[in-house]
Amino acid sequence: ERQVSQWLEATRIYWHSELRVARPCPGGDRALAELYERSVLMFKLMSDSQTGSLLAAPEADESFSRCGGYSFCWGRDAAFITTALDRTGLTEASRRFYEWTLSAQEADGSWQQRHYHDGSLAPSWGLQIDEGGSIVWGMWQHYAATGDESFARRMWPAVAKGAAFLAGFVDPDTGLPKPSVDLWEERDAEHTYSAAAVSAGLRAASSFARLMGDDDSAAAWERMADRIAEAIENDCWNEAEGSFYRGLHLKVGREEYERAVARGAEGGVEHTAKGYPVYRLKYDPTVDISLLGVSTPFGVLPPEHDYMRRQADAIERKLTSPVVGGIKRYENDPYIGGNPWILTTLWLAHYRTEIGQYEEARKLLRWAIDHRTETGLLPEQVDKASGAPAWIVPLTWSHAMFVLAVDKLAAAGELAEVGETSRAGYPADA
Repeated sequence: ERQVSQWLEATRIYWHSELRVARPCPGGDRALAELYERSVLMFKLMSDSQTGSLLAAPEADESFSRCGGYSFCWGRDAAFITTALDRTGLTEASRRFYEWTLSAQEADGSWQQRHYHDGSLAPSWGLQIDEGGSIVWGMWQHYAATGDESFARRMWPAVAKGAAFLAGFVDPDTGLPKPSVDLWEERDAEHTYSAAAVSAGLRAASSFARLMGDDDSAAAWERMADRIAEAIENDCWNEAEGSFYRGLHLKVGREEYERAVARGAEGGVEHTAKGYPVYRLKYDPTVDISLLGVSTPFGVLPPEHDYMRRQADAIERKLTSPVVGGIKRYENDPYIGGNPWILTTLWLAHYRTEIGQYEEARKLLRWAIDHRTETGLLPEQVDKASGAPAWIVPLTWSHAMFVLAVDKLAAAGELAEVGETSRAGYPADA
């Protein structure tokens, strides 16, 4: 019979063996390296060993009264997570996730909002077209990281069905994907972020098609991706704000619609098949961190484009939390009081790195490190008044964005200067 000390040693050996599978932290100080290793271990815990699906976060409250109900798999989160897995060398977990997506794809080629870990549809409230675009984009990112042609062949039927659905979901009048629910799952519109995800997904599908020898599909999907990109650049830019519109044709309630139109906003009223009115405003001018997705990671516009530089500056100016720092999701965010998030702050760090603003990127990365928990985990949010961790802990997407921020700075040779940090409220040697 094992003693407690023996169980502890066996546990220690097990988790250290998991770290040896991954690439070591590419540099930085002790606190950064510790968080990197904790992220690797956390990825292991959030990967379903039986199915390969990836958990958004561990469920903390079955009644959902003190958490968001995050114990599902979202394709959107997972596309960022698998990219981070591939960067850490954990390509097997990434491959297993995309094998799992085959069980979650609908017959029409779409991937819906979120799923249980057996691939069945979890409670949902509308199509999020960015989910399917993100999954196909992520599949290509995994292939690009591994060069595994057998993986590409296994994914190809799902990619072809998925791309056909994405291409068929484009509004012929605007050139953007038709209205769907946004990535924050709060509103219905032709969202700029969702359009960028679909454009990137179609471009990835085109790359798969050329690999498979289907040049006709490759050309058709590339043309559609180009059309969406042109619509984003030409029709979604809000010069007055120095920002992209968050979306076009935003669905609102009647009272909000009437107030906005009275102030001079453009809009219109549609009717459902049953005759019910649907009120839509032509533009949603809200500044939102997800608008960086046009460039980072989806590459619709290059990061050096003037629009992207101005977009990042508008985000920093309007979304920086005034007391504790960090970046909020969007202007006047009502969710859990409108706190800054870890992943949003790191999203801006990714962009700053891509345009060579390394010191700004390191400051954002330091902020995330400083707001890890005492146990070395990254929460979803940081309390806007106290700086304490808020809501879900850990959020897998937060850790993925951290790993990607580290990887980007390391690739630029700019990681070593991040500087010593400590856990918020704890000395560095705690």
